[in-house]
Amino acid sequence: MAISRLRLGFRIGFAAVGTLVGLSAVICWIQVFKSYDTAAFGGVSGLTAAVALVVHILYARDQWQTWYGWLRGLMLSGCFVQLAGVCGFVTYLVLGITNHHVLKPDSYYLTCVWCFLTWKWGFLLFLYSRMYRREFDPTYQRMAEPADVKV
Repeated sequence: MAISRLRLGFRIGFAAVGTLVGLSAVICWIQVFKSYDTAAFGGVSGLTAAVALVVHILYARDQWQTWYGWLRGLMLSGCFVQLAGVCGFVTYLVLGITNHHVLKPDSYYLTCVWCFLTWKWGFLLFLYSRMYRREFDPTYQRMAEPADVKV
């Protein structure tokens, strides 16, 4: 089940914007606000978006047919990024509530937002890797085809 070129172009554009925003967050939060934890999660978010961008570009070039074994590792890394995002989200939310932080550039709440974005890109990396792996996996393709049943 191939996806349309318009949908693939939208996914590539969305991942490119996520990469640029995530990497610019690293520069912004380190240079301007001196908030290294927010910069770290922004960097992980941008890096995960960049990996998702590469996954889409390789799909557009039809190169996953020979390298579809890598998609399993990308699925696993997407799961770990999701786990880091959820743990960071809960941790920084609890820290923000217990320390009575207000919403300012170096608060725990903005770090919580970047943890959510990290979780989102980890989920999308897992989802797209799984979808493309199912498309190129020969055993899954045999299972999806209807069998010749004689009655």
